This record gives sequence, structure tokens and C-alpha cells, in this order.
Amino acid sequence: MKNKTNKMGIGRGRHPPILDYAVYHFSKKELAAYVILEGTFIGLTAYLFYDSIVAFFLLMPFAVIALKEKKEQLCQKRKRKLEAEFRDVILSVSSNLQTGYSFENAFQEAYKEIVVLYGVESLMAYELRLLLRKLANNEQLEDALLNLAKRSSVQDIRDFADTFRIAKRGGGNMQAIIANTAEIIGDKQAVRIEIDTIMSEKKLEQTIMRYIPFFIIAYISITSKGYFEGLYHNIMGQAIMTAALIVYGLACRISNRILNIEV
Repeated sequence: MKNKTNKMGIGRGRHPPILDYAVYHFSKKELAAYVILEGTFIGLTAYLFYDSIVAFFLLMPFAVIALKEKKEQLCQKRKRKLEAEFRDVILSVSSNLQTGYSFENAFQEAYKEIVVLYGVESLMAYELRLLLRKLANNEQLEDALLNLAKRSSVQDIRDFADTFRIAKRGGGNMQAIIANTAEIIGDKQAVRIEIDTIMSEKKLEQTIMRYIPFFIIAYISITSKGYFEGLYHNIMGQAIMTAALIVYGLACRISNRILNIEV
């Protein structure tokens, strides 16, 4: 039996797959690209610091750690994107409520606007399709919002969902609550954008500084043959190179913490 659908293609019946924004899964293309990138970096490190194939295999666990950190970075980036799109949804819903729409119709109109702004494959377009399907199946709006809040791991969405549930049960001014929430999220995003603008130059400097040691070693190795031979294939030299790598890794981690400012 076919599901009933409305004009937007949002129908009753089976829900689309549900995303957990606290977990990021690489696509096949992403995984292949990052594996090649990390493998190349590990190979370059093994060659410049140890001149050893064995070192390549011994350093491979660090590639796994790097892939895990990349997942966390992409996960955080996706959450920020979701939060930015969620603010526009709330602004649209607030505007629609002021013009007399019901909550369900306000979210339907917001879906149309999000599709225009971000595309049909955007995060909030996906979430709104899921939300409207739940409403079509007679689920409560506050329950659908709480489900999104739990999966998103975004504080602003959790705060909005909790406030919405309490206000609806207590008969609060929903229009004022939604408008105030959109304003708060907007202010936070404006601060974040300003911080990102200020820090963008520092992040570029950080990226350059990360790779300078490799360029220096490669340049000396090419222009002064045998300069590092005393550091290769002996315990003392390997210990010195390992200590240098540890200091390098700590410096990279500290710089990441300094530049990672949460709002």
C-alpha cells in the first residue's frame, strides 16, 4: 500500500533514516581520500625522520589517531552548520506564526524557505522532512523537537526544545519564545563568525608552521647530501628524531587547543 504524500513529497508512513550528529561516518570517497593523505604524510615522516620502511609501519597507528581527530572535526563542523540552519528555521517559523499560520503550517513554510536557502539535501531540510512526517503521523511537535535536540548534541537546539515543551504545556507566549531563541542563537553565531574571522589568519599561520619543519629537513637533505646520516640507522639518532617528533606533536596539539575557541 502506497504512503500518502502532500504536495511537498512529505507523507505519512515510514520515516527517513535518522542521523546521530554526535557520530560522523566517512563516506567511501572521504575515507579513501583521508587514508591516502594520512598514508602519504606518514610515509614522508618515516622517510625524513628515520629513512626507514620499518618506521612507516610503526607510525601507522598515528594515522588511525589522525583519522579519528578528523572525524571529530567534521562532526563539529556539521553541528555548526546544523545550528546555523536551525536559526533560519526558527526565524522563518516565528515570522510565519506572526502572519497567522498554525505550528504545523509554519514549519511546512519554513521547509520551503530552507530548501530555497540551502537546498533540498541540506541538514535542516532533511530534519524538517522528518519532523513533518512525524506530525503527519500524529506525533507531538515538542516530542519531535526533543528527538532532534538529543540527536544534534547542540546546546541551543536542546535549550529551545526544552523551553518549547515547558512553554507549550504551561501556555506561554510561543511566538515571543521562538523569536527570542532565534535572536540568542543569532547573537552567538555573530560572535562566532567574528572570532573565526579574527582567527583565520592565525590558523593559516598555524598550518604553515606545521609543515615548515618538513620543508627544512627536505631542503637540507636535498642540498646537503648525508647531512642527516648521523641521525639515521642508529639508536642515538633515532632517539633524537623521536624526541623531535614528540615535541612537534605536542606543539600541534597545543596550538589546536589555543585556536579552538567555543562560544
